[in-house]
Amino acid sequence: MFIHRTHCAFAHDQTQDAFMAFAAMYVEANPVYREIEWLRDWRTFWIESRGNQGNGLSDVGNEEYLTDDGRITRFLEFLRDYRSWVASSGASISWLTDYKPDRLIAFAELMEAVLTGDETHPGVKRTDG
Repeated sequence: MFIHRTHCAFAHDQTQDAFMAFAAMYVEANPVYREIEWLRDWRTFWIESRGNQGNGLSDVGNEEYLTDDGRITRFLEFLRDYRSWVASSGASISWLTDYKPDRLIAFAELMEAVLTGDETHPGVKRTDG
């Protein structure tokens, strides 16, 4: 599950692992995001956590790093730029990894919908807490 505040969405471990790997690459590749200290720290978390989490217990670390509305806004900008990067690099991503770029884009869109509480997204649900 990808959970933030009062919203959540089901997310496969493999999908979250793929996000962490590609998002870490994008942080390093983009000079704007490379300079944001908390995002660099989060990138380190992604690299260290990828593939080391139990089945059904994947955690991209959003609760630890998206600690205020300013960070959430900045991360939403990151997600939009990341989706553009994945779309423009899609052929290379598929060729090198056999991972479908549309799955990476869909997960980034799902994360954005959870973070903004967009219940019109079919994957987003309100949590009990």
